[in-house]
Amino acid sequence: MDFRIAIPVVLGCAATAASAQNLMTNGSFENPGPGFVLFENWENYGNVFDDVSVEVVAQEGTTSAKMFGQFSGSQNDQVLLQTVPNINAGDQYTLSTYVLHNTGDEVAAGNLVLLQLNFQNSNGDGLETVQVEAIVPGVTAPDQWHQVQVQGIAPAGTSQILVALLHLQIDGVAGGASFWDNVELVEGDGPPICDNPADMNGDGMLDFADVLFFLGAFSEGCP
Repeated sequence: MDFRIAIPVVLGCAATAASAQNLMTNGSFENPGPGFVLFENWENYGNVFDDVSVEVVAQEGTTSAKMFGQFSGSQNDQVLLQTVPNINAGDQYTLSTYVLHNTGDEVAAGNLVLLQLNFQNSNGDGLETVQVEAIVPGVTAPDQWHQVQVQGIAPAGTSQILVALLHLQIDGVAGGASFWDNVELVEGDGPPICDNPADMNGDGMLDFADVLFFLGAFSEGCP
């Protein structure tokens, strides 16, 4: 007798239609930079590293960016920055990225992990900043890519946007590492957020890849 299991796939998160143009360059951290510049078109400061799908599987491509504190005993900042020119005052912009932290090295209280959208004038002076806490200690589930998003309207005088990915070890001792991938800045509304538990691989879509991910985890069982 032939027993077969039918596994329905429920599309609880709509797949994104044709995406708006991504204004970021190297938003998925695939292109290495020269010298001390870790990623092409990004400035990096503090404990910032490239993870070529070694500790985590990249959300897009093969590489993600990893940050963690310096354990200096006082506040220290891990920073990735990219300046995007030709921004129109009065227009809305949406910044999104995927973030992850691991079981065993979860981002602990005492860290502040932020995604920032900084509107600037032509001299680089800050006009307005909007931000979102990308990983909330004790709240954000580990071992899954989560999409986070922030948006704002460029105030008068804006000519550029400074995109900032920040992992601030506020107390200088709190443990935990953050991973970042697939950073997008678009004019107007961004892609719909999909943070559904059924999105097993965290790619923002519910499809057969999630079924394969589940079956792989199911076959491993519990230790």
